[in-house]
Amino acid sequence: MSAQLQVIPDERSAWLAERRTGIGGSDVAPILGLSPYRTPLDVYREKRGEAVDDSDSAPMLWGRLLEPVIRQRYSDVTGRAVLVPDGMLRHQRHHFMVANLDGFTEDRRVFEAKTARTGAGWGEPGTDEVPDAYALQVQHYLAVTGFPVADVAVLIGGHDFRIYVVEADPSLQSDLIEAEAEFWDRVVRGDEPPPVSFAEAQQRYGRLAAAGSVQAAPDVVEAWAEARRLRQQIKELEAAKEAADAALLNALGEAGDTLVGPDGRVLATWKLAKAPQRFDAAAFKAAHPDLAAQFTQPGTPSRRLLIKD
Repeated sequence: MSAQLQVIPDERSAWLAERRTGIGGSDVAPILGLSPYRTPLDVYREKRGEAVDDSDSAPMLWGRLLEPVIRQRYSDVTGRAVLVPDGMLRHQRHHFMVANLDGFTEDRRVFEAKTARTGAGWGEPGTDEVPDAYALQVQHYLAVTGFPVADVAVLIGGHDFRIYVVEADPSLQSDLIEAEAEFWDRVVRGDEPPPVSFAEAQQRYGRLAAAGSVQAAPDVVEAWAEARRLRQQIKELEAAKEAADAALLNALGEAGDTLVGPDGRVLATWKLAKAPQRFDAAAFKAAHPDLAAQFTQPGTPSRRLLIKD
């Protein structure tokens, strides 16, 4: 490995703790707002130790289990042996940049193993056309290691093995380092990035007893207009859905519980479900007011967003 790299001992618990001391390759896309699964605020809270989830999703688990298989197949195809670092790597100059490599070769190539259910986002084998999140991830690794190229080996659908070649992009790496440094400074200072979703904004501000008026900036006025437009569109779509659903129910009516097309394909079913059992809170309160009061806890107030015309 490069003499510029510092190797960190790799045990699972130590690795999870060390991962929170820097930005890893899988953090880059979320930090830049390019991940559908994690937001900048998610990463920030993980690094601050405020929201730690050490569990594996099914894709993560199977990706890790299949990593040795993909590594061996890569070696069989390319003739290159893959070496696995003993631990996590840290950039000597930019200490906030860490890398947990799947492997590297003696001729200075980063090896990255992936699994995918479909070929969506993957180009022709041998090109650098990999999903954006993975492209950013390997550029991060190339920046940490100083290596000139990365090979991304992917097993698609459990049977389609491909290798992609991503060369180092100094300009992109410079932009990544700048963005990561800015983000890490936020982590160190305890300056949360702004929420990027309604759920995040509600979680952060929804229980504040705020009062007073705020002058909307032009971009916020545009967001208000877009919110009104989308709400109207949702109402229209819901009305159209109600009409379409009613047509299906009228077609079934008392005649049957399964709607089929001219080719015999099942289009919809309308079956009688088992009656649910519900607790009648109002009746219980009327019959046992003392018990109802004893087991009634006040909820937490939250703010409600109303879009005005």
